[in-house]
Amino acid sequence: MLCQLSIENIALIDKLELELKNGLNILSGETGAGKSIIIDSLNFVLGERADKSLIRFGTDKASVEAVFEDYLTPSIKDCLDDLGIEAEDVLILRRKMSADGKNECRINGRISTLSALKSLTELLVDIHGQHEHQSLLKSTNHIKLLDKLGEKKIATVKGEVEKNFDDYTSLKKEFLRFGNADERERKLDILSFQIDEIEKADVKDGEEDELLSARKRIRNMEKIISALEGAKNLLDGYDSQSVSASIKNANSLLNTISSYDGNIVPIADRLDSCKVEITDISETLSDMLQKLDFDSRSAEQIEERLEVVRTILRKYGGSYESLQKFYEEATKEAQTLSNATERVERLETEIKVAAEKLLASAKELSQERRKIADKFEKDITKELCDLGMGGSTFKVEIDTTDDVDQISANGADSVEFLISPNVGEPLKPLAKIISGGEMSRFMLAFKNILAGVDDIGTMVFDEIDTGISGNISQVVSEKMCNISRARQVIAVTHMPSLASMADNHYLISKSTENGKTLTHVDLLKDDTDEVARLIGGKDYSIYAVPHAKEMKANAQRYKDSLK
Repeated sequence: MLCQLSIENIALIDKLELELKNGLNILSGETGAGKSIIIDSLNFVLGERADKSLIRFGTDKASVEAVFEDYLTPSIKDCLDDLGIEAEDVLILRRKMSADGKNECRINGRISTLSALKSLTELLVDIHGQHEHQSLLKSTNHIKLLDKLGEKKIATVKGEVEKNFDDYTSLKKEFLRFGNADERERKLDILSFQIDEIEKADVKDGEEDELLSARKRIRNMEKIISALEGAKNLLDGYDSQSVSASIKNANSLLNTISSYDGNIVPIADRLDSCKVEITDISETLSDMLQKLDFDSRSAEQIEERLEVVRTILRKYGGSYESLQKFYEEATKEAQTLSNATERVERLETEIKVAAEKLLASAKELSQERRKIADKFEKDITKELCDLGMGGSTFKVEIDTTDDVDQISANGADSVEFLISPNVGEPLKPLAKIISGGEMSRFMLAFKNILAGVDDIGTMVFDEIDTGISGNISQVVSEKMCNISRARQVIAVTHMPSLASMADNHYLISKSTENGKTLTHVDLLKDDTDEVARLIGGKDYSIYAVPHAKEMKANAQRYKDSLK
């Protein structure tokens, strides 16, 4: 369950810590006090999309932290394992957002992606709000909801469908890649041309750089020759005494005085070494000059080869590595196409077998869904009857295709929820005929049924009482109380009958301090006055208080009956 929610710099909230408990947690308060801000904050830390407008005015960052206890279920354990996070006694989720749009998510202190956070929190908290109303109205979501109701029964069969679908589509993809005989011949001709072109070009790794270097050397040959000859002349002394002769003379002079000063000998030795090195350099320069055999044909050959190399590289990826990869893949593809006739015949047989397996598993999945749908129809009808919609007819319409190419990883079915809220009216899609109050009751009925099959520990209802009043409000309150006996329920409400059922009642209020509006949350020890306010409004009469006490007493008797 969610035991603590810490909010900082979200909208009207400066800093707030909300301690939550088991059972039915009610959040109430006057319109505009900040109830929706708390739900928005919870959605934020659970990984929902958020924008910078959430950040409190005058600040540059916001953060929300959620702490869960007694949260570990097999599915959550598997999710944490997949994320590489060790399960601990408590689970701490934290999310920050800066004014520059940067987000940071952490799970037990470890940095996490938003998608990873969302995959985990979907197993922790189920939030019902107006957005979910809209989600339920979309027929594309109905198959997901139906499968969720029968998740434990369907999982195995659905996994088999997914495997068979992958096998079938993989084989079909391979078959289509071959095409017909004419298409294969055309592809093979193209590949053969490309392979031959690459082989004839015979481009070597690093050849382009070598050619560019050679071209640069040729284009600057005159400068190179001039510099080499000049350096050699200076060393050999064609215009004056050579460097070698000068070093020799200097060495002779030093030798004449070496007997007078011991420091002279090492210097003379160093001059000897210099003479040897200069002689070697001179000979090297001579060799280089002799090897510089430049003519116009060499330059032309380099330019032609460079054009060939560049054209091939540009055509097949832009680099030698890309060229090699293309060549290897093209060679493999050509070999495959050359042996295609035999492979196509085998594929036709394999595709037929795969199609039969896919159809069989999809049929089995459809049968399971119809079983679940039958029970779901009965359960929803009963729940709606309890909620004052006794004349309603509910139907799960399942259309199943027998065209294997229309089957997806989700099976062969399309699902849509149909309802007739009144006797004598035809069944129509939810979105077309259901009112706001009816939608709230349908959603509560669905959640009540779902509570019996999933293991999500916390359910949040954001003003599910929309469009509900009178006797039905009492039934709704009892339904939500029933749900809260098995899991934690957090409900934002204006409905006094629901508030009177509270195990823990939190009053949301706002105040002005130092020119700023702030939202506060207080756990009420006695919520009689707040229930009275919900009954009679802000300026409720003295008669609302006894009514509130009576409602609370009746609520307590109902809760005691559930023990």
